[in-house]
Formats: sequence, C-alpha cells, structure tokens
Amino acid sequence: MGRHLEELLRREPGKEHRHPHRPPSEKTTLTLGRSDLALGGGHTTEITTLAPRGDRDLVLARLAEPATDITPVPLATSAAEKGEVVNVVGFGRTADQWVPTKRHTSGFTVTDATATEVNLDAKSESAICKGDAGAPVLRTKDGKTELVGIASRSQQGTCIGEYDETRTGAVATRVNDILLGSRLTAARRLDTGDILVSASAQLTMKSDGNLVITSNAGKTLWSTDTAGNPGAFTRLSKGNLMVRNAADTTTLWESKTTAADGQAVLTDRGNLVVYNTQNQSLWSSNTVVRNDINGDGRSDIGAWYDFTAGSDATYTFFGQGDNGTLSAPYKSYTAPVGEWDARYMKFVSGDFNGDGRSDMAMLRGYSDASVKAFVALGKTDGGFATPVQAWSSPAGGPFHYSYMTPQAGDFNGDGRDDMAVWYAGADGTTKLHTFTTKTNGTFNTPVASWSAPKGTWLRSSTKFVTGDFNGDGREELGVYYDQGGNGMKTYVFTTQPGGTFASPTPWWETTLKWDQAIPQAGDFNGDGHDDTLIWYDYADGSDKTSTMLFEKVDGQNRFGSAKLTLNSSGGFDVKRLQLATGDYNGDGRDDLAIMNHQSDNAVKMWTWTARPDALFNGGQAGWASNPGAWVYTSTKLVNTYHTGN
Repeated sequence: MGRHLEELLRREPGKEHRHPHRPPSEKTTLTLGRSDLALGGGHTTEITTLAPRGDRDLVLARLAEPATDITPVPLATSAAEKGEVVNVVGFGRTADQWVPTKRHTSGFTVTDATATEVNLDAKSESAICKGDAGAPVLRTKDGKTELVGIASRSQQGTCIGEYDETRTGAVATRVNDILLGSRLTAARRLDTGDILVSASAQLTMKSDGNLVITSNAGKTLWSTDTAGNPGAFTRLSKGNLMVRNAADTTTLWESKTTAADGQAVLTDRGNLVVYNTQNQSLWSSNTVVRNDINGDGRSDIGAWYDFTAGSDATYTFFGQGDNGTLSAPYKSYTAPVGEWDARYMKFVSGDFNGDGRSDMAMLRGYSDASVKAFVALGKTDGGFATPVQAWSSPAGGPFHYSYMTPQAGDFNGDGRDDMAVWYAGADGTTKLHTFTTKTNGTFNTPVASWSAPKGTWLRSSTKFVTGDFNGDGREELGVYYDQGGNGMKTYVFTTQPGGTFASPTPWWETTLKWDQAIPQAGDFNGDGHDDTLIWYDYADGSDKTSTMLFEKVDGQNRFGSAKLTLNSSGGFDVKRLQLATGDYNGDGRDDLAIMNHQSDNAVKMWTWTARPDALFNGGQAGWASNPGAWVYTSTKLVNTYHTGN
C-alpha cells in the first residue's frame, strides 16, 4: 500500500474531504490474492480513483481492471458485538520485522462499537502496526467468513520500533452498513456519508442533507439544493428518486419519475440516471463532462492532423485550471504515410465504450464505394489509441460515404455514446440511422428510424448539434434548418429508449441568416438541460454569440429567446476559426473554445468560460504556435456533432 494512501486511510474520522473524489496523487498499485508479496500470483492492477467517505475513516478505491479472478469476502450485514472474536489480516510491521512480505493474522476481541467504529483489544501479544491501515477485519459467523470492518488506527504496543508503548488497543471502521458500487435500488437508501462512485463522478449524501455530484476535478457538478436538513436521506420509491427529511415526513427534492421498479445509476460517463426495469432511462442529472479524454474532470479537445507529407496524427489540447485555458497539443497516435486520407474522413467524439474517457470515431470512404467506421479509444494519459475498425459497409451496399453525416451522443441512454448518421440519399430522400455501441466501443448494425420523402429536407440547408435537451438521459439531435432567405428554424429529434429518432418538432426560430451562423450545444447555465447557441458573423465585421436556454412553457419543451452572451467587436474571422464546446474548467457549466488562425499564420487557442447566468467571461488565451509552425488547414477539431459535408 502506498504511503499517501495509508495516510488517507489514517485521517481523522468524520472529516469531509475538500476534494472528495479524485485519482491518487501518485501511481498506486493494488495486489490481491497473494499471501507472500515476494512471490507471484494473484491480481495486480492500478487504482484509478479514491473516494473517501465523509462520515467515517474509509476510502473506496476504484480499480483500473476488475478482479474477476478473486472471490471477495462478503460484507457483514450486522455490526460486530461486544465479546466477539475477530481476526485482522495484514502485511504491516510485526514485533520483530520492519517490512514483512508474508501475510500475518492477529486475533482481537471486540470491546464495544459505535455507529461507525468498532473498538478492539488484542487477544495476545500482537497488535495492528504501521502498514496495517486498511487491513480487513474478519469474523466467522454460521461457519462463513465475512468482512466486519477495516483497520483504522491503533496504539501499536508490541510493534517493532514502539518500545515505550505497551497498549494494544485498536479501532476499526464499520462496513456492515455501507453502500458499495454505483447503483441505488429500492431495497437500499443513501444515508449521511453514503456514496455512489463511478469512473467520472461521485454522488454523496452530505451531512447537511444535500445530495451532491462531484467530478474528478473536485468540483460540484449538480446538487439537490437541500442543505439545511441534517439527517436527510435519499431513496428510490416506485421509480421516483427522492431526498426525504430525517423524520421521513417531507420530500425535499424528487426526480418526478414513475416506474414499477428500477434503479438509479451513476454511470461511468458521470450521469446520474433513473432507469425502469426495462433499463430505459427516465431522468438524468446531465452531468457528463463531455470530451474529457484524460479523466481529470475537465473537457479536452481532440484533433486529427493531416501532415503535408502524407502521414496523420492525433493530438489533444487539455483543459486546465479554473480559467479553462487549453494546453499545448499532446501528440499520441501517429500513422505511417498513406495509412489515411483525411479528405475522405468525417469525425465525431464520444465515450463509445462508456469508460468515462472520450474517444474519437471516424467514417472513411474508399474508392470502391465501401465505407468503414473506426474508433480510437481515449487513454489514461489523454492520448488516443490506434484506431480499430468498428463497422463496415461493402461496395454496392446500402451506405455511401458522400451521403453520410455522423453525429454522436448516448441516444439509447445505456451509458455509452452512440453514432447517428443523417443519410441524404442520392434519390433526394433523408433517413436517420442509429449505430448503438458495444462495450468495446465498436458499433452494432445500424437501425433506421425517421425518414423524409424526396425534396423535403436538404442536407445543404442543415447544421447539427446534439445534447440531452429534455433531461431524460438520452441525447437528442438538433437541426438548424435554412428557411430559404427567411431566417432559420431549430428542430429537435427526440430519441426513443432503443436509440431511434422520433419525428422532429420546432423549438426555436429567428430571422438571422443561416449561412452566417455556426451552432453549438452544451449546458451553459448548469441546470441539467443542454442548451444551444450560435456564433454569428455580422456584416459589420463583429462576431457575437447568442444562447438559447432550454425552457418548458405550458408543458412544451423549447429553446428560449436568444440571449446575447458574447460580444466581440472584431479580431476574429469566422472563416479562420474552429469552435468546440466543453466544460474546460470543470465547474459543471459548458464553455466555448476556438482554434483561431491568426493573420501572422500562427494558431492560438481561446477559451470563454460560462457564468451561472450563461453569459461568457472574457476570453482566455491558451497555447499559441509560432507563425507557420502549425498548419491550421491540416487540423480538424473533433466534436460530438459534425456540421461539415
């Protein structure tokens, strides 16, 4: 066990952590199922996330790989009682060894127990010593071994080096009443200090009665705003997720969902989702930090770079700090000359394998009219793995690359992003296809849903965004459609539980010109619903953004009136920039970023962070290249939606 992890385990009980959910500060490796550390065997993996509880001296650790080859000891269902005999198994110091490699066991008697701890006294001349923090405390009940506690701290009498101490008392943390994992069912409830943990987020029932989701960046992404109610708890009843007061007489907050049964799941993407028994999403917190490639709780920007010499590479610009500035590009995958041809590739980003890190998907067209999809999975260092084939359509098959426009989002609500394709056929018809994903990030056979007859929808008049606009845990497709000189209208295609699309409904319209607008989407005010905005290129040379926030009026979902959120008097040319939205400072609100091709032929990254009222703060300059050192036209910033042809 790493020293920094042991110090976490030995912290003062009952103190809530300022950063409750985060990766270890140093590389930490866990070894299971090995009785002698000097020998091989067992299961070894890294710890990716630490999740301390606020009510007791206990830290949950998330593993990079599940230990499916090790049979776990079951948790006790009742507390240890006074007079019971328990055994503590560890690798810490002994009476005569500083750093033993072999597992050893010491017997203890329970002297008493509190709501969160068990007090122990050694049966013989043995003790819990340094290096034993976090050791399992086991008891045998009805002939079966079970975990009743975790070693916390001790007086360390008889331990080598503790020559002036004779007392052998110790304290263990109770585990019989804790909730493990990322799911809440109707059979359990979240009491003070209880947590659900996923790869990207932690849900905590605070002592003040507030239910809170925090990210890997240590930032609060969402809460029920129920502070001031000590002892409040969370439960799921008839499909409705509720925070109830301590006396269980008042509902303080609820998801307002109904189902015969179901569960609430904190997904690895970072969403808290209420599902029914058919695993259909009913409600979502919409707290996904999209495009977080390295898993630090801040959005990043992935890019595909097409070198003039014929090779290609992937780069990542990392979101940093409280101002969300973007880092220098980090190069990961490099392809040999001739491997790819970016002229015949279309890109989207998404968490296609559901591990909490964003990936990159691409459609590629070939000279024989066949089409293939590839996925480059995001890695823990924030780079991309070598792309693997995820789907294909043969020459003469039902798909042609030229007519396909890919979009990404979790369209079926299963916790993995999918790919949708807007297919504008050669015969003038239009159809939407959904490519749901497998657990390895590749695509299932596409399923067609909505379609339109010849001439009713023109691909040349559409611009796309995706987002969970209605907050049901499934993302929708938004289309900005040119009204032929009479402005533009935004249509939303909602999704069904299987990921297929319903017929569109209009949500917003304007007299602004379609060809001067670049649409984007994100939760810009942090209310749990995605919104849309347009970056608009005015005739006087200025550029402004107008944001349309989600709202519900008379039971109908729509985007509200345009709200001016960014006013640039000059200095940017929409033809010389690429936009990308994401939560670059990790505060739970999506921000706006661009790569700007400057007049001196340098490239500079800019970020505008969002305020609670959805207005943007002043621009923050990030990485900038030397003039001519980075070729802007060779760069494709990859977002969850694809607007180009």
